Amino acid sequence: MTQSPKDKAKELIDKFSERRKILTETKGWVEYIDSSKAKGHALVAVDEIINSTPSEPNFADWDDCGGEHRYFYDAQKTHALHFWKEVKKEIGKL
Repeated sequence: MTQSPKDKAKELIDKFSERRKILTETKGWVEYIDSSKAKGHALVAVDEIINSTPSEPNFADWDDCGGEHRYFYDAQKTHALHFWKEVKKEIGKL
C-alpha cells in the first residue's frame, strides 16, 4: 500500500458516505452525497484496525530491524500501527 495517511482517510470517508439520487424540479436526477455520519464510521473502523494489532500496510525494511528475521514482524506491526494512528488523526482533521 503506497497511500499516505491523508489519502487513506479521504478514501474511508468516501466509502462510508451515503449516496442517493434525488429528483429535482430544475435539474432532474441529481446524486446527493451525505457524509455527515461517514467520519464517525471511519473512526470506528480505524479503531478496530488499531485494536487488532495491524501488520498492514507494511513499510518495514530489513534495515529497520537490524536485518534479523526475529525482529521483522515487530517492525511491521510498529510501522502499521503508526500508519493507522496517522490515518485517525487525518480523519479528525477532515
